[in-house]
Amino acid sequence: MNPIVVETFRGPDNYILDQLAGERWQEPDCFNGIVRVERYRVTVEKIEEPKEVLRERLQKLWRECDNHHHMVPIRKKAEELGVELIHDEWGKGRKKR
Repeated sequence: MNPIVVETFRGPDNYILDQLAGERWQEPDCFNGIVRVERYRVTVEKIEEPKEVLRERLQKLWRECDNHHHMVPIRKKAEELGVELIHDEWGKGRKKR
């Protein structure tokens, strides 16, 4: 089996880690016809990207956001990264439903 490499924006939160390595997966098992006896090592590595790339993504999220609950978290992330968001741009690019 060749290495499987997956790139995602979803980080390794507790739910995902438990799905991979929680108590349930500490012993070999067989369920619904799937036999699990081989062990796997999963390595999570943050992909470092230029600040400009992150800025563009945040600005795109800001412009396309149509949920006021996301305003504060997006602003906080922008503040963390030193990215300035223009208030009047919020929601201007959201897709019409």
